[in-house]
Amino acid sequence: MKKLILAGLATVLLFACKSNAEPRYASTSPEIDVVKALIKDYEAGNWQAWMGHYADTAKVYHNTTEASTPAQVAEDLKTNLEAAASYKFSDKDMYYEMIIDDQGEKWVNFWANWEGTVAANNKKLVIPVHLTLEFVDGKIVEEHAFYNMAEFVLMMQEIEAAKMEEVDPDE
Repeated sequence: MKKLILAGLATVLLFACKSNAEPRYASTSPEIDVVKALIKDYEAGNWQAWMGHYADTAKVYHNTTEASTPAQVAEDLKTNLEAAASYKFSDKDMYYEMIIDDQGEKWVNFWANWEGTVAANNKKLVIPVHLTLEFVDGKIVEEHAFYNMAEFVLMMQEIEAAKMEEVDPDE
């Protein structure tokens, strides 16, 4: 009888210790699905749908420590993309991960290579991109993006310089 009680107590203790908390790391989640839709809307140039993934009070930081609104970032992205004949994120080496941090905040990390062709010279650019996005109630409330625009800026400067050389100052 003593063994039966001890076995029962051990079983209760075992199940009582089992955590029902959400996993802290995941490669699938509703939040990751939102980021996938965000990327798809970006690639399609569907800016209205793209902005719909953000909360009204979202703060967005792209290569800066100063917050912008999603609308401001959309305008900046559209301006940069005017030079592109085509652009997309490569499916190769594209990764998504959701974490729940120690404060209970949900963040999705995204890594991929942005590939674009510049219309003026038909040259291809590949730019590694990292996004980390915080979610509350299924909406993005904060986003940090990191990507190196140096090669793109240099290429745009070279294109502008070539245009200036084409104009003969003596005419």
